[in-house]
Amino acid sequence: MINISNKTSQKICSVLLIFLFTNASAIVPPYNKKELLSELIKLNDNNITNALNKQWTDKNSVYYGAVFDGDSVVSPIQTSDLIQNLMCSYVSPESKYYRSKEILQRMTLAASGLLNLQHDDGTIDLISTNFHSTPDLGFTIYPLALAYSIMLKNKQLNYDELPELMKKYLLNAGKALSAGGIHTPNHRWVISGALAWIDSFFPDPKYKARVEQWLAEKIDIDPDGQYHERSTAVYTPVTNRSLIEMAQKMGYENLYDDIRKNLDMTFYYVHSNGEIVTESSNRQDKYRISNMSGYYLAYNFMALHDKDSRYSGMINYIENTVPAGDLGYMLPYFLSDSSLFNGLPKPTPLPTSYHKYFKHSDIARIREGKVDMSVLTNNSTFFTYFKGQAALEAVRLSASFFGKGQFQSQKMEKEGETYILSSTIYGPYYQPLPIEKIPAEGEAWGQVPRTEREQSEVQTLSTKIYITETDGKVKIKVVVDGPKNLPVTLEMGFRMGGTLSNVNKKLGIDNAWLMKNGEFATYIYGSDTIKIGPGISTHKWTQLRGALPKLPTESLYMTNYAPCEFEFTIE
Repeated sequence: MINISNKTSQKICSVLLIFLFTNASAIVPPYNKKELLSELIKLNDNNITNALNKQWTDKNSVYYGAVFDGDSVVSPIQTSDLIQNLMCSYVSPESKYYRSKEILQRMTLAASGLLNLQHDDGTIDLISTNFHSTPDLGFTIYPLALAYSIMLKNKQLNYDELPELMKKYLLNAGKALSAGGIHTPNHRWVISGALAWIDSFFPDPKYKARVEQWLAEKIDIDPDGQYHERSTAVYTPVTNRSLIEMAQKMGYENLYDDIRKNLDMTFYYVHSNGEIVTESSNRQDKYRISNMSGYYLAYNFMALHDKDSRYSGMINYIENTVPAGDLGYMLPYFLSDSSLFNGLPKPTPLPTSYHKYFKHSDIARIREGKVDMSVLTNNSTFFTYFKGQAALEAVRLSASFFGKGQFQSQKMEKEGETYILSSTIYGPYYQPLPIEKIPAEGEAWGQVPRTEREQSEVQTLSTKIYITETDGKVKIKVVVDGPKNLPVTLEMGFRMGGTLSNVNKKLGIDNAWLMKNGEFATYIYGSDTIKIGPGISTHKWTQLRGALPKLPTESLYMTNYAPCEFEFTIE
């Protein structure tokens, strides 16, 4: 189960596993983190050449010193990242770039480039979409502030004019962050955390006053512990990081309660293959494959702060399931805050057998050893099933019902161990307008809303889905009650890279397959197998009118005509 990219990291994992199984000590030896630190320094060194190649060094360029992205577009955020990454190597005696004059010159050049990208109002641009952007300015502060903090801890080294350039950018940013607006919920906390960083270097009452304006709105966390955006792979770790900075640097210790709520919930958002559950996200990480690395900082910090063995267990889990390179963002945190090396409490293993219904988050999470699944409402995907490396990433239902038959449950109920998803939608026709509602001039259709017309021949599509898990095996019953002869299609999206067998190829569409009537299909990925059936196939129409496009998966279909039922098992 160890997935670490090098011998040093494997050694770390081995030590941790021995500790877990022998119970030799109540504290994880701090030197494990030291070895991880050494590995992260090496990995950072390995990336520096490529990073420097993305820096403009043409003195005639308006972007001299700044960093460009893969499309040769200037990026203030990546310029700030470069300063952070170079600083990590510059101050580390183990680095081959330790006290390098070239690295110092490149950092100074990048700081000048960053200042050139900063507008007079203190903001910067995210060229792809946001201009004079306060939130994107906030994202540049974290790497720059970490670099500044590391520099202060290593005052014995030479930095020439770099500190003054960084200070100028940070103070200019402080003015903008104290006044600028936002787009999304997490931006409030990104900005507030950035202000907490700046205030820790250059205290100013206006910084705290602005943070308190945002905090007056309360943290957007539901009773389950989920933030509003449900962005488990991207913005949840960002929000936790921001709240930690605010609590630690500005004294808002009540924010630790919100972080705890999220971390406690996240124990149950881990797929059996080590990935984070993303299927309920409201942001761009929906369905993204992502591991637990982004949570390392918050779990490590809170394990130390609370002396919580459960959080220690998650740290051990992350160290044993993600490549060391995915923890690269921790390098500047280790270098700026030595307390992160303190010994963790005795770890408690992660839960691996549970039913958790997160009502406010529209998801139920079920785990039984190697198998885990999600039941989702208010989502076009209503079910997922993971068995080791084999992943059924989405199950969706659609009907060719007035161009709006993509099933999305309106509510979820729980009866015993069965989750029931349901939806009812309507397809009306419209009568002529009463004479008194017809406009005196012009045509009627474009001027009078359809709600003013009487409806007739109203058709109804009612769907109920029953999902019952027993010892890792799930039984699904889909009941569709609609107009006679209504085509219905059930799509099961398996992760690309596996193999489906005992299925029929859907002609004309890549990675599309039809189940055989009354038979079971198997999906194999590596050494793991998912079996599903019996199948139903009464037509071959898979892309129904009004349905969402095919999933980017190995899609397996069952088909039928309403009124109808699908009843099958997955194991």
